[in-house]
Amino acid sequence: MAAPRRSFQRTCRRYFLWLAVPLVVSVLLMSFLNTLVNPLWLTPMPWSDPGYADYKPIHKYPRSGKAGIVRSGKWDAVLLGSSRVDIAFDPLLPQWQGKRVANLALRGGTLSEHAAMLEYASEHQKLELAIVGLDLADLTNPVLISEKSGFEDSPLARGGDGIERELRYVAGVSTFFDTLKCINYRYKIIPKKKKKAPESDEDQDSAGQYSAQGQWVRIIEERPMRVVIRKESYHFADVYTKARHQSMALVQPKLDDLHRIISLCREKNIRLILCIPPDHAVFLSSFHIRNDPDPDFRVDRTAFAKVIAEETAAHPEASPVVLWDFADFHPLNCESLPPGEAVMGHDWADGTHALPTLGKIMLSRMLDWPLVDGRGADYGMKLDVSNVDARVKQVAEGFERYKQEHPADFKWAEENVERFGEP
Repeated sequence: MAAPRRSFQRTCRRYFLWLAVPLVVSVLLMSFLNTLVNPLWLTPMPWSDPGYADYKPIHKYPRSGKAGIVRSGKWDAVLLGSSRVDIAFDPLLPQWQGKRVANLALRGGTLSEHAAMLEYASEHQKLELAIVGLDLADLTNPVLISEKSGFEDSPLARGGDGIERELRYVAGVSTFFDTLKCINYRYKIIPKKKKKAPESDEDQDSAGQYSAQGQWVRIIEERPMRVVIRKESYHFADVYTKARHQSMALVQPKLDDLHRIISLCREKNIRLILCIPPDHAVFLSSFHIRNDPDPDFRVDRTAFAKVIAEETAAHPEASPVVLWDFADFHPLNCESLPPGEAVMGHDWADGTHALPTLGKIMLSRMLDWPLVDGRGADYGMKLDVSNVDARVKQVAEGFERYKQEHPADFKWAEENVERFGEP
């Protein structure tokens, strides 16, 4: 009986080899392609092809992609915040004077994510400067990290199986699909069908939405500004206002995250500049129109300033932390809406996203660059606990002035602020 048993064992070994060898070869080939293309910047290797830099599909997975940008480059400064920073702040401006800058801002990002990204970046890079955008209404929003953001699948997540996650970046099937998408973007193997102009970012599925430095360079010129404000910007205003009517309580973990950002920069000798990015006046007006309990965001501004004051008092020897506030009814934020279905304006893409033209003015003000555009000479102000009341009064007066100076746009806002769900 020994011979049949040995024959059976040989058959099993051959069968196993016929299964295992092709599988191993396939995994190796897939891993090589994944690291050659490096579709989310997460697997930089000596053989990675830099020719794919402009074709990474990281708009689908911005948390993973931005963490990959940290891994794949050498950076002196980082720009953090939500999509307001993602779009407006250009890391390639000549005013940076050779400083290597990465835009690591995250669409829909919260303070908790900003803190996680800064911590991750500071672990992998020797940073000199961090500019962090703080959104109004974030501190009263109980959501720390959205479940649908992709945060837990990115290297920013501290929990879970890190080894399994890293293996997935190299040899995962999902990564391979991103690799194929990246190859298709570059070589146009499968031509895309022409679509009508996208009305929201979710409609866009094309290459080049992010630069190699992380800035969102989406095709914003194809988005009708009034339509996007009504369908997208006012949707967020509705969500925020309803939540704030339920509770205006500050979310302590987010306050802790702001403390963490400041202390991290202090410990690692990173110059920190905080800013409140602007919104267009038709969006800011919606909080007054909808009777928000705090339409001028006194609660948020006071909390930001108080955290900075507490950190300053606890560490008087440290470099001062500056908070710039751009969210008001300054003329630059009151740009007249383009007519009808026309696309973006000169400085604004929609109700919540300033364009790089305005972002350049903001950066010039914060970093003391020469102002080429004289319109921004008085744009923004430094906010602290001593001038919060004056700032809130200034914003409230700006709203009243906006109603008088831009009656057509304000009337449009009143008529459309409740129509955010309509086609």
